[in-house]
Amino acid sequence: MKYMLIGMVLISFSNHGVQTPDERSLSTALTAAAAMVNKSAPQMLDEETRLDSAATFRNFIIYNNTMVNYSAEQLDITLFDPLIQESVIAPLCSNEKLSGFIELGVVMVYRYLGKNGAFITELSKDMATCNEAK
Repeated sequence: MKYMLIGMVLISFSNHGVQTPDERSLSTALTAAAAMVNKSAPQMLDEETRLDSAATFRNFIIYNNTMVNYSAEQLDITLFDPLIQESVIAPLCSNEKLSGFIELGVVMVYRYLGKNGAFITELSKDMATCNEAK
């Protein structure tokens, strides 16, 4: 029974670990982008927002940010989310530096924590949808 369970786990991992050449290329590109961010992190983006790190998963790149002057409890999400949507998410499609992310269908995730480390919100943009708007 023990060996059967180990075999099932190994088979499960081997099926999920197989990447197509395109997926492997995307993983390489996203890993390089995250490494570049992490090399200069933490970095103040403005007087309120610090970019702490970036991470990747499949076709996602996740930017971890901290609102340095506010705890999660001090921010009203119904006001904060539209502000992030307008100032961070909405301009992504028109950013020429991100054309490769559009072509590759990268999902850009922006996660925000308060100065106390508590989760505030997370917003994302599937860059593949930029082509639909044209």
